[in-house]
Amino acid sequence: MLRATSLARTAVLLMPIAALAQTTQLRPHSMYEPPAAAAAKSLADSTAGVPQDELTTGEKTNWEKTGLYDETVAMMRLYEKRSKFIKVIPFGTTPEGRTMYAAIISKDKAFTPEAAHKTDKAVILIQSGIHSGEIEGKDTAMMLMRDMAVTNHPKQAAWLDKAIFVVIPLYEIDGHEDRSPYNRANQNGPDITGTRPQEQQLNLNRDYIKADAPETRNFLKLYNAWLPDFMFDNHVTDGADYQYDVTWDMTHHDDIGPGSRDWVNSRFIPQLNKRMEADGHLVSPYGALRGDGMGFAGGGGSPLAPPAAGARGNGGSSGGDDRARRAAPASTNGQRDFNVEVFSPRYSHYWSGARNRPCLLVETHSLKLPKTRAWSNYDIMVHSIDIVTEDPQALRKAVKDSDAADAALAGKRDQEMFLGGKTAASSHPITYHSLKRGTEVSPITGKPVQHFTAEKDDFTVNMHDGVDTTASAPVPAGFLIPIAWKSIADELALQGVVMEKTTKDLSDQTFETWRFSDITKQNFPFEGRTFTDYKLTPVKEKMHMPAGSYYIPMNQPRARIIMAMLHPAAPDALVRWGFFDNIFERMGRIGAAEYLSVPIATKEAADHPELWKEFQSKVDSDPTFANDPDARLKWWIERSNYQPSAVNKYPIAEVWTKNW
Repeated sequence: MLRATSLARTAVLLMPIAALAQTTQLRPHSMYEPPAAAAAKSLADSTAGVPQDELTTGEKTNWEKTGLYDETVAMMRLYEKRSKFIKVIPFGTTPEGRTMYAAIISKDKAFTPEAAHKTDKAVILIQSGIHSGEIEGKDTAMMLMRDMAVTNHPKQAAWLDKAIFVVIPLYEIDGHEDRSPYNRANQNGPDITGTRPQEQQLNLNRDYIKADAPETRNFLKLYNAWLPDFMFDNHVTDGADYQYDVTWDMTHHDDIGPGSRDWVNSRFIPQLNKRMEADGHLVSPYGALRGDGMGFAGGGGSPLAPPAAGARGNGGSSGGDDRARRAAPASTNGQRDFNVEVFSPRYSHYWSGARNRPCLLVETHSLKLPKTRAWSNYDIMVHSIDIVTEDPQALRKAVKDSDAADAALAGKRDQEMFLGGKTAASSHPITYHSLKRGTEVSPITGKPVQHFTAEKDDFTVNMHDGVDTTASAPVPAGFLIPIAWKSIADELALQGVVMEKTTKDLSDQTFETWRFSDITKQNFPFEGRTFTDYKLTPVKEKMHMPAGSYYIPMNQPRARIIMAMLHPAAPDALVRWGFFDNIFERMGRIGAAEYLSVPIATKEAADHPELWKEFQSKVDSDPTFANDPDARLKWWIERSNYQPSAVNKYPIAEVWTKNW
């Protein structure tokens, strides 16, 4: 239960620790289940008349259990055997040596990317189990496979006239097999689940840009080959209890190209909400109720903190720690605020948006019954696929238009591309469907603790569902990566970026790049790396660009993802993730002592009054800096020519006119 009686809590408190650890599993539950969830008609219709061996473990156990990896693969193979329209393909290996599988569902038997693209049908990718404790999407994806091509339900089978499907029922496999009843203490079943990170302790839904995990690199190859027009990423969120049974998020502002943005806003979102509500679902954008005191309202997501300033300014906070929340807009008119969070391309749906392909992040809720979560997950995929397949060419045209619009920005200094944002300060009122609260003194804390009740609580909130841009920049004609930084070119290649190698030395040319100052590193690692914050100063100077360096033309469909990775003002730029940490190391020292280095700083101050003004401002505003003689001296030396030329210099160059 969500809360126990004081007596029950006291009994737990007095239980021997060993017994508690071995026998007690927390099974919290929501105080409200949607009325239509009891029948879960869509699930019942999918299951009706299906042979026992074709039912998933979830279906066979009323969603109290979830099958092992081997069971999932066996079921995929069974469906493949019983349908000429299904082909199961391997697409990589996990760190523990397990094979990653996807199922291709095609009425044309277009089981390769080349064959699929010749059909001119929409390609839809379904991904489940990236967090393996959030697992109902595994079974519901399998059910849709069965509906389409094994049991041939009329609606689902008709999708294959308009679309081809790439289905990954289980993405994070090793963690899925690291099973325990205690992996999801805040979730109402299944009884045993996998872990959130994979076995190298990487969260795969923070890895789409840096691609550290083998699973991510395998996925990128699959994605680049198939280039789906639409994608699902199925999750289970946590946080406050409420009436809603499913929340969602997707890019639909300046964080996706204009054609895709228009399709999502004018077609997809209105239709999805309307159709879900008609089936008895209560749907909300994925966000958080501020000032609530009971956790996240619309979801338990953990977006990054925003850059403090955009490319026009000095860069800013990279927000490497997921737990750092964006500052909430102030409440107005005494009402509470509901904020739809702004993410970055490290996450699946924002990464897909940076590829101009809409991705629906599905977040059912951990406190609802497992069957309710499955019902919500199944239905939101069905309605989404209906919307796509009713006019698939409209989506395909929108994606192509977005790619063309992004490519057309190359070399135009008077137009800027979105790099990062924060939840908008503007808002509009909506009715939020919550639950009333009660309080009870806890013997653990000794103070009143709030809990939810089954009584509905509908009230007006200020909905902040827009995005205010915090970082943007014009798109150069291209970027140049020195041959010595081949590792960065390799990262871009993982994303399918087109590049070429230079055939002559360009080191005598002047390029535009950036110098970094005020560099700080996070104190603790995040996703195996430590984030870097800095101040950016644009500069024009000669750079070492020998023959064989990598030129990245920006008049290509990948322009938005390239900017997300290479422009240092972007919140998930590779330089923030630590791919360029060598440039922040000083290669030696200046002079033998202060009697040599202080005169250098003094002359720098005399020659540059604008720097003196900036220095004095920092002294006045930063007491720690003002009282640190070494930091004050270092500030000047960093800005002098008396240091190795590569220190704090971004080795990547912007190219505005290609003249070679």
